[in-house]
Amino acid sequence: MRILILHNRYQIAGGEDVAVATETELLRTRGHAVELIEVDNHAIHGAVTAAGVALAAGYNPWRRRWAARQVRRARAELVHVHNYFPLLSSSVFDGAADAGAAVVHTLHNYRPICANALMLRDGSLCEMCANGSGWPAIRHRCYRGSAAGSAAVVAMQRMSRRLNVWNRPGRQLIALSDFARQKFAAAGLPADRITVKPNCIDLPDALPEPGERGGVLFVGRLSAEKGAATLIEAARLLPDVAFTLIGEGPQDASLRASAPPNVTFTGALPRSEVRAAMARARLMVMPSLWYEGLPLTLLEACAAATPVLASRIGALAEWIEDGITGRLVPPGDPAGLAAEIRRIHDDPALARRLGQAARNQAETRFSPEANGVALEAIYRRALAEIGHA
Repeated sequence: MRILILHNRYQIAGGEDVAVATETELLRTRGHAVELIEVDNHAIHGAVTAAGVALAAGYNPWRRRWAARQVRRARAELVHVHNYFPLLSSSVFDGAADAGAAVVHTLHNYRPICANALMLRDGSLCEMCANGSGWPAIRHRCYRGSAAGSAAVVAMQRMSRRLNVWNRPGRQLIALSDFARQKFAAAGLPADRITVKPNCIDLPDALPEPGERGGVLFVGRLSAEKGAATLIEAARLLPDVAFTLIGEGPQDASLRASAPPNVTFTGALPRSEVRAAMARARLMVMPSLWYEGLPLTLLEACAAATPVLASRIGALAEWIEDGITGRLVPPGDPAGLAAEIRRIHDDPALARRLGQAARNQAETRFSPEANGVALEAIYRRALAEIGHA
């Protein structure tokens, strides 16, 4: 297939950007002609530029024409759109169709139905805008604390609904979990066009011996939704257990100031060092307070045969089989989290059994081969709807 991939990169690179790069390379190794075009939010400078971007974010006619030109130039038969907010806008879907291409879009987060993409507000789950109104998001300044920015996201959501950009022949949507698929469908996106396909991860061949593992690891953004504060309180209850937190974020300073002596902060690390740390850990903890998509860190832990202890919430409760591939605890419960950490940390045999089952899941559900087959099937479905074999 001749495939054009479009992606709006974030100012702070994250798992979504890695997923785009991984999937692009995967398609190339499977023999497809793939071109990746990325735009970058670092291009937004100053109030005037930001205002212009906000006005165009709902539906950018110029980007529609631009997308059509790119499809014709690349002779692409299919366009796979990842993030399109704010520089591309959903108009690129129609631009691709104008040039005769099918369109696939991966729903990496909840932005189409939630201004901050998290369905979380003031530390609590929030679905007030899932019915399509959007006004609560503007009132509560859910996008970066800005009423204007929140209004721009709401305008994008409303325009997508008004123009029916999701539900047309030749368009397919990808959700990262069945949980997310149900949330999107309940909010009005066409359920029959949403296929569940997780991201993929390369599988390392060499893994440490179980006796070489030790300590508890957290990898992620140090922010409220990730639940790092809950982990710090759990660490305080386990003074003999070593905790390592890899990452940075808005809670960095406050977490460091409140952490007990058995907690080490590394800041952000290269991906190779993160993977090495995972392979050395007895277990990894994901105490998230929001629904999550499908965190890259979860896939990497599974690939490293490292058991994951996570919050029983959203997609985490779907991809982690409690007692089989990992363990689940209620979100925001430091005492419950500490008790389960103690159980796994002090039982190497249990940690080994959970980790091996997680590795088996990675091989069957998160492997590049499984991902490639599933992605090609979605592409063929989109192409068939517009008469391409």
